[in-house]
Amino acid sequence: MARIPLQRTNTLPYHINARVNNREEFHLPLNICWEFMGLECLFLNIVYGVEFHALVLMPNHFHMILTVPEHDLGKVMNVFISTITRMSNLKSRRSGHLFGGPYHRSVIDSSRYFGHALKYVYRNPVRAKLCTHVEDYPYSTLHGLLGFSHLPFPIHFTRTGMELSLPAIESFDLLDWLNTPFPKEAEELIRQGLRKRAFDTIMNRKTRRPLDLLNQLL
Repeated sequence: MARIPLQRTNTLPYHINARVNNREEFHLPLNICWEFMGLECLFLNIVYGVEFHALVLMPNHFHMILTVPEHDLGKVMNVFISTITRMSNLKSRRSGHLFGGPYHRSVIDSSRYFGHALKYVYRNPVRAKLCTHVEDYPYSTLHGLLGFSHLPFPIHFTRTGMELSLPAIESFDLLDWLNTPFPKEAEELIRQGLRKRAFDTIMNRKTRRPLDLLNQLL
């Protein structure tokens, strides 16, 4: 059976997540993987016009938020995944798939959900107990945005039309906002929502209470 083509949006951001095969850790030190990914993101920005809003590299997976205004997401991600796999295998002298199964993608269609997704992604290392504060994690574009490390590719912290209530990157309120945990119930709703093709799908199927809870967060 032919695969159903991925429906493309060139105006809304996507949340992307992919995990290493068999839930193993990356086969190379994270600093090397981060360098690979940075170079590839720069390539995708220049050649395909991809706008990156966030990227966080974890020991066995990554999260990114991006907008693809000029090309199909499927084509862009195929280039990204295949290049990172090839570079990793060449460096580690391995072969075969690096990531286990297809990547997960979720369209984000509102400024409020964009804020939830951005905060969820940047809080990933804190939830995993890899750091105490979001700004301390080196394999995150936030680290570079704050001037703690070099970013080899441009990052658009916000998306045009989705700036509602988001603290500016220069604001002292930004780190307070990112370092404040989600309420437990809200975090679970966001986690589930980001696994859907459209982030708000699961929200619309819930009762008014969790939807109101998320609407009060920003």
